[in-house]
Formats: sequence, C-alpha cells, structure tokens
Amino acid sequence: MATEILLNDGGAPARIMNLGLANAAIEAGMFVEINSSGLIIADSDDQEASSSGQKTSLGVLLVDAASSGPTSIITGKGVVCNVQAAEAITCGHELTVDNAGKVEPTVDADAHRVVGKALAASFNGTDSGGNTTVFVKALII
Repeated sequence: MATEILLNDGGAPARIMNLGLANAAIEAGMFVEINSSGLIIADSDDQEASSSGQKTSLGVLLVDAASSGPTSIITGKGVVCNVQAAEAITCGHELTVDNAGKVEPTVDADAHRVVGKALAASFNGTDSGGNTTVFVKALII
C-alpha cells in the first residue's frame, strides 16, 4: 500500500477538489499549481530561488493523477499531510517548495513563501508505484 497522504484535517477548512485535468502524470503528495492553459502541473516555482518571490501553490495532490486525468487536490490550511520531500528534513523546519513540487527546508523564511512546518523527521515511504520515496509529515500553513 502506498504511503497515506492526508493524515488529519483536524476540522480545518480543508477541501479536496478537482481543479482541472493533469497536464502530465503527477504523483500523490506533490504540491501542484495551475498553468496558463488551465491544466494542473507539479509546482515548479522553486521558492528558494531568489527570483521566486512569494508565489503560491494550489495545494497537495491526494492521489496520483494520470496525464489528462482528473486531479484531487487538498486545499486549505491547518491540514496534516505526508508530502514528498526533495531531501532529508528534520522536525521543526519550515518548508518551501522546490522546482519539482517537493518540499525542502527553507533557509530564509523572510524572503520565501513557507508552505508548511515539518511535524516529524522525513522518512522513506512508498509511492503508489511501489517505489521508495522520501516523505515528511507536515502541517500545511
């Protein structure tokens, strides 16, 4: 079984919504955004890059999306999810999104948009394809 993505919405105003079709196959646990054609893509705005500013994501993909298929996106704040991580992360780190839709620890929260807070150290989980993937339990903020 793949790693569970949505852990607890805690009564938060979270919604799971289909906001469009996937531009390409996207794995669950990735942060996503919408492109100029109205298709859902993995968030590619590297928040640690100096030119990224304060760009936002739509949310976290709940289940894998096939190319041209519907998407189930977890939106809202105060939601606890297992999200895909680009690298090992320790508990307590503020998280930003890299250029592939995965989270990474931020080094400068004043200049970059924080999307979450690590509630535990990262761990190796399994994606729906049975591949080992790094995840981190995060509070989406």
